[in-house]
Amino acid sequence: MSPVEQGETPVGWREQKKQQTRLEICMAARRLAVERGLDAMTVDDVSKAVGVSPRTFFNYYETKLDAVVGPVTEIGTPPTRELFVAGGPTGVLLEDLVALYSSSYEPEEQAREGISLVTQLITTEPRVLAGFVAAGVKHEAALQDLLRARLGAAATPEFVSLTAGLMSALTTRAAMSLATDPERSLATALHEQSVMAARLFHHPADRRSDDRDD
Repeated sequence: MSPVEQGETPVGWREQKKQQTRLEICMAARRLAVERGLDAMTVDDVSKAVGVSPRTFFNYYETKLDAVVGPVTEIGTPPTRELFVAGGPTGVLLEDLVALYSSSYEPEEQAREGISLVTQLITTEPRVLAGFVAAGVKHEAALQDLLRARLGAAATPEFVSLTAGLMSALTTRAAMSLATDPERSLATALHEQSVMAARLFHHPADRRSDDRDD
């Protein structure tokens, strides 16, 4: 059945195809970097592993290091970004950020492998770590666009920077927590980290109110 017959627009299907190709190139680059080292692997190697031409590779990434770092400027998926900007899915900003970031973990198995590969690379390839640090600036800019679209003027540069730092910490801790509970999903781990973070802002008066409600 074609995408149109399934109710998807050709544009939507093409975007999904591009997103999948971008991710496949990234994963292949990470696997080869772990296996051979960043210097030993080539763009041709990555392209061959994915089954695309070097020209297609350069449509998505400028360098092999960019491919290893991956599409860091993207947060979530097109549908979840649209829902977030519209104020969903819950209307609670932190919970909606968790839902947005969690959508990036699909497919789960691929996300887990990606985290494992990156963990190995940043301990052996300083350039990869530097690449992720540099990419953090672009990531914050992408988050700023989403927050401004949702909150307007309330999304000040200071607020955006704080939010980006918080979400980076939560996602990192969520990934690390899987070492002790590998059966738990990444989305669940991220949600649990956000719940713990929310406890930092819990006021005793809120507890008394909860007790009265009971």
